[in-house]
Amino acid sequence: MNLIVKKIYLANTKNKQLGLTELFNLFLVISAVHGFAFNFFLFQKKIKNKGILYLNLMILVIALNNLQSWLLLKNFFVLKYIQIPWHFLIAPLFYTFLINYLEIKRRFLNVLKVFIPIFVLSIIIQVVYLSFVNDINNENYHLFYEKYTAIEEAASLIISLYLFFCCYHILKYKNHLFKEILSFDNLKWLNTFIYLAGISYILWIVALTIKFYLNFDNFIVFYYPLRIMTTTLIYWLGYELVFVLKQIKERKSIRKKITFKPQKEKQSTSKKFLRITSYIKDNRRFLDNLLSLETLANELQISSSQLSKVINEETSQNFNHLINTYRIDFSKALLLDDDYKNYTITSIALESGFNSKSTFYNAFKKHTGITPSDFRLQHQNS
Repeated sequence: MNLIVKKIYLANTKNKQLGLTELFNLFLVISAVHGFAFNFFLFQKKIKNKGILYLNLMILVIALNNLQSWLLLKNFFVLKYIQIPWHFLIAPLFYTFLINYLEIKRRFLNVLKVFIPIFVLSIIIQVVYLSFVNDINNENYHLFYEKYTAIEEAASLIISLYLFFCCYHILKYKNHLFKEILSFDNLKWLNTFIYLAGISYILWIVALTIKFYLNFDNFIVFYYPLRIMTTTLIYWLGYELVFVLKQIKERKSIRKKITFKPQKEKQSTSKKFLRITSYIKDNRRFLDNLLSLETLANELQISSSQLSKVINEETSQNFNHLINTYRIDFSKALLLDDDYKNYTITSIALESGFNSKSTFYNAFKKHTGITPSDFRLQHQNS
């Protein structure tokens, strides 16, 4: 009786594993097709930023890697003799994308000149050396091949981790080198990607460790979370970048064609207040999303308490309300301008000095009683 129960249990476990494998196979196929389609889409967009070329190549490499993983699970005969180490190229391509996107490539090494020869050399070694091993030791060839690819993967992991920390270091500590791009893009999406990529590396370390621990047998299931995480993350990065590039293009266009003039203050205002507001408007300080009471006070060479007191006495409002008033007036001018009718609310919000779309919506509704979308729609209808 116990033997029958055990057999039923093992059969159910095997069926579950087969079901999980089939589901994972489907994911690999869909993600590979998705990657190829996304590549075609980006090439069709003809984006001039050179960094996008490297991002596109990285997505293509991920798609090819997933396609190879699927063919490997299907026992595709060619992969018994060669598995192209696409993983060698993912981190170098991201690193190259980053320094090109931030326009700082002249200050850093072109790592592709180093890694492409390594990539080609690893393929040659597989074709020549492993074929030789297969001829002289056919019985143990499969185990030997798995050991070789595992060692190759471990080397790739170490190199990738190094480049990953280089990317993290650039974004964290080298922002003085790319102030130009920071004026249009706060790079929060790239920082998010770095943190999520860190999770992917943890999954990779775990999967590879288990692969060695199990002596290269029945290890593939432990790679499922890694494949799903990295694929989802890479495609998210691609879509996020398309949105960011559109936003940057719109913000640059807005900045080139600014004709807005803030309303004049009432004649009854004090000279101190007029000096403050004139400085803010003439220098467009309200468009700086990092502007604070302390920063403005230092620029005006007065104390922050004195600045706050003057604003409060003249407007019965605080510093933030005054700055947001200018920002809302500026955004209204953009929303009413037919040249920007197809621009996203986010681009207008950020170019008006707000940190985010949600902050803009809250401030706009507080000042006007309606949302920016409704405000624009009312103008279009009228």
